[in-house]
Amino acid sequence: MRLATSSNIVCERPNGEVFTLEKTLQLASKAGFDRFDISFYDWSLPHSPFITDKWEAWIHSVANEAARLGVQFGQCHAYTFNFLDHKLSEEAYKYHQELVERSLYCCHILGSKLCVTHPDTDFTSSTLVKTSREKNIGYFKNLLEISSKYDMELAVENMVDFGIKPHRKFGVTTEELVDFVEAFNDSRMGICWDFEHADIMQQDQVKSLLHIAPYLKATHVSDTHSATDHDLMHVMPLFGKIDWKAVVSTLKQIDYKGDFCFEAHNYANRLPDELIETALRLSFEIGQYLMKL
Repeated sequence: MRLATSSNIVCERPNGEVFTLEKTLQLASKAGFDRFDISFYDWSLPHSPFITDKWEAWIHSVANEAARLGVQFGQCHAYTFNFLDHKLSEEAYKYHQELVERSLYCCHILGSKLCVTHPDTDFTSSTLVKTSREKNIGYFKNLLEISSKYDMELAVENMVDFGIKPHRKFGVTTEELVDFVEAFNDSRMGICWDFEHADIMQQDQVKSLLHIAPYLKATHVSDTHSATDHDLMHVMPLFGKIDWKAVVSTLKQIDYKGDFCFEAHNYANRLPDELIETALRLSFEIGQYLMKL
C-alpha cells in the first residue's frame, strides 16, 4: 500500500484563480508526496487546457515536470459522464466520449496503469439495477478494449445516492459492484472504494472491504462533515468521523497493494497561498500517520 494524493489537493484558489498542475506537483512534492492521481474532473473544467486543442502539449508538459521532480502517477481518475442519459444528443455523447478516451491517453502519457471511472444509471428503466448492469457491462467492455491499447486497467467506483433519495443509483452497494466486476471475468476490471461515499451511505467499511477484497484496485481517501453539502465534503481524513484505524487495519489484513489516495479537494482550496505549504506538509504527515496504524 502506497500513500498518494489526487492532483486536486490544491487547485482552485479563494480568488478564483487555479494553480497549474505543474505547480501543484511542485508544492505537494516539496511537502513529501511522490505519488499522484490526476483527476480529470478538475481538469475538464473551463480553466483546463485538457479541453482545448493544446491538450497534448499540456499533458507532455506535466509529464516532463513530474520526471524532473522525480514523482510518479499511480491510479488516476478518468473523465466521466452520464453515458446512460437518454437526453444526451448524439453530438454531446460523442464529445464526452472523446474526452473519456483522451483522458485515458493522458493517464498513459503520465505513466499510469490504472484509471478509476464511474458506473452510470438508467433512471428511465423500471428494472433499474438489471438494465443499468447490462448497459454498463456493454459500455465498459468497449472501454476496456480502448484502455488495452495503453496496458491500462479500470476500477469502477462505489457511488453515493443519499442526496437523491428516494431515487437510487446503480453501483452503490458492494453486492452490485462485485456482481458487475465478476461478469467480466477479466482481471483488468476492478473496484475503487471511496471511503467517504461509503460513510455517507452508512455502510460498514470493514465488511465492505472484506467483500470486495479480491477486486480492490484503488481507493479514494477523504472524510466529510455532510451527506449533502458538497462544500463540506472531501476533507482530510481525521477531520471527520470515519474510523481510520479500522480501515487501515482491514486494508493490511486483505494485503491491499494499491494506492491509499487522498481525494480531499475541500481541505486546502480555501486557504490563502501563504498557508498552502504548511497545509500540504500536514496532509503528508496525516498520510504517514494513517499508514502506520
